Amino acid sequence: MNESVYKTHELKLLNRNILSLNGINKVLNFDKEEFVLSSSMGNILVKGKNLEMLMLDTEKGDIKIKGNIFSIVYIDSKKKEKESILTKLFKWLIVIFNYLVLYLQ
Repeated sequence: MNESVYKTHELKLLNRNILSLNGINKVLNFDKEEFVLSSSMGNILVKGKNLEMLMLDTEKGDIKIKGNIFSIVYIDSKKKEKESILTKLFKWLIVIFNYLVLYLQ
């Protein structure tokens, strides 16, 4: 697909059978049960049954998927920030405190 990043993103689901999306950068993977798409708003996972691609316009970033659609999930690709040393220490203190309260009674 076109490597440019589209600024707008829209999805339209009709009767849980026809899904139209725009702002799609790439089709990362697809089969009869799931599509993985890269969009301007992050990666999208579409799950269903008997899924098939009806239309793909790489110039406009549009795709249309047909089938029994069960879910549409945006996958957050941001990595979880590392915990600070104080946060880890505080968690360990809570574990130790709970252990002492439980076993010293």
